[in-house]
Amino acid sequence: MNQPDLIIFDCDGVLVDSELLSCRCLAEVLMGCGIKIGLDETLDLFLGRSLDAVVEHYEGMGHSIPQQFPNELKV
Repeated sequence: MNQPDLIIFDCDGVLVDSELLSCRCLAEVLMGCGIKIGLDETLDLFLGRSLDAVVEHYEGMGHSIPQQFPNELKV
């Protein structure tokens, strides 16, 4: 088996904008929880923020976030 000459770790999102993908998944899971939100609003509110910040935001607005919410994002 040939050894690669180079391995690139894209940890800062330069090659792949993982924040966009992450926010798209977040919007889908939030909609599954009954929260109406689009991708643009998800990006505005949660880009670069933690999952705890998402839960705190919606619980502060009186929304009930299911306990399995973090696991839904990992599927």
